[in-house]
Amino acid sequence: MTDDQRQEEPGTEPDPDNPQDTPDFSLPGAERSGADEPSAGSEAPSDSAGRESFKGGEAGSGGESEEISMDLGRWIVEGWRHIRDDLIGYVIAALIFVAINLVAYKIHAVIWLAIAGPMKAGFFLMTSNHMRTGRPLIGDLFQAFNKYIVATLAMLVMTVFIGAGYLFCFIPGLFLQGIYFFTFLFIVDRGLDFWEAMEASRKQASRDYLEFALFALVLFVINCAGLLFFGIGLLITIPLSFAAVTCAYRDLVGLADEPAIRSAVVPPESPADPSTGPEYPTIVE
Repeated sequence: MTDDQRQEEPGTEPDPDNPQDTPDFSLPGAERSGADEPSAGSEAPSDSAGRESFKGGEAGSGGESEEISMDLGRWIVEGWRHIRDDLIGYVIAALIFVAINLVAYKIHAVIWLAIAGPMKAGFFLMTSNHMRTGRPLIGDLFQAFNKYIVATLAMLVMTVFIGAGYLFCFIPGLFLQGIYFFTFLFIVDRGLDFWEAMEASRKQASRDYLEFALFALVLFVINCAGLLFFGIGLLITIPLSFAAVTCAYRDLVGLADEPAIRSAVVPPESPADPSTGPEYPTIVE
């Protein structure tokens, strides 16, 4: 390279018509434009299994998905704290729940199957609304009859699956019990159909099938202990079981801002355009 060429390089001016000669420096606000700016149609981040990330009831909020650790001990403790806030109300609700189920079963097993699903869904609605509003209401026990067919079909199919599992050395029944823990919560909280709710519960249990089976075993032992003293302990252990499962659902899935079933806890709203109604996060496989 000659001396004349070396002298011309520093003074060379970029050609504005040639993008390769454009100077490499950032313009004001450039960091907020271009590829780094999220597009309006960008999808919510998902975890490695392809499911949307739920955190506090919002899908994909806050950037990357955050894996929530499973802690069944904490869920049971938090469940106890929830029912302890209104222990008398929960005992009355459990008394109504047990009495209706016992009377129905004494009449006929078919009668019991006809009311057990909506009653279980209603108890989950009561515990989930307690976590939303801070106060449980016994009237929620009967609100799930608004989803009677869905809740009854879910109860029927789950009874067949789980009952068949318990016939094979008990352990398969525990796994199936844990797999379908969230079925009724998906019905009352997200408004899913019975099979969609069962599949959504199964996908959540796929995080750790063994952990969910252990959760089912612990709750089974707790309710067996509740049979002591002529079964009076069940008035505590039954609400505790529902509340513990609801705590797990709240942490792993997230409660919707509004339940899918109109509840006695939630005041009626003024009529609105259906197209602008509340949207719930979609469960993605």
